[in-house]
Amino acid sequence: MSKQDELNAIFKRIAGEHGKLTAKQVEFAIREIGRIRGEIADMLADYAGADGTIKRSRLMRLLRELETVEQSLRQYGTGVLHDIIEESAEFAVERANVAVEKIVGVTLVTASLNQNVLDYVASRFGDDGLVLSDRIWSTSGVIRDAIATQLRSDIIKGESVGTMVRNVRKVYDNQTWMIKRLVVTEGNTAYRTANAMSIERSEVADWVRIVENGSRHPRHHQHMCYKLAHEDRYNMGRGIFRPTDSEIYSPHPQCSSYIVPVLKSEYL
Repeated sequence: MSKQDELNAIFKRIAGEHGKLTAKQVEFAIREIGRIRGEIADMLADYAGADGTIKRSRLMRLLRELETVEQSLRQYGTGVLHDIIEESAEFAVERANVAVEKIVGVTLVTASLNQNVLDYVASRFGDDGLVLSDRIWSTSGVIRDAIATQLRSDIIKGESVGTMVRNVRKVYDNQTWMIKRLVVTEGNTAYRTANAMSIERSEVADWVRIVENGSRHPRHHQHMCYKLAHEDRYNMGRGIFRPTDSEIYSPHPQCSSYIVPVLKSEYL
């Protein structure tokens, strides 16, 4: 097995390990952002009368107070996503460094790399034309609106606060797919970006290969990662790009593709 083959195998294994990390990050994000459910339960208790319901006359005031809940959603979401981006970047850099040093005996240059990755991921414009903070605000607004709609219905029906709290929990659970989408997209983007940036700063490779990693998806062939992995843009082979080609950092939302350094001939 050549050194390049060894490196390919290691980076494939590392990608699988990052997939497991991503699953834990999703659970963490849903749990942390879900803290707003407790805030809403406290707010509902403050508005409830002696009979455990909330009068219709207090409905509009309560809905206006949900603005503070949306602010908490944005605050929790921003903190969680920044932590996840940093964690994925650190994971990628540490694992890549160990792999390259093991195969070719060279240490990667990683100074200030995590901050560079965070800055890039936070400021990049996605296919939706939004940056990370915009996506967090959008998701927070959708969750807040869904909760407001449920509370409005419950108050008009005369439901108890206990029922409202359970319904808020159900509404939140039904919206967690958006949080998962954010976490998977941004965490994987940070992972690929950190790999590409660390390789771009190294002496061992001038090129990287993007490896598509989602063959189980029914429309996989339509995904941009599949197209990039089969593109021979520079007549260097399929899937080979410069580490600075930013389209390989985030081919599409929830992309699980990964990046492997293409070793220079003197390191093979």
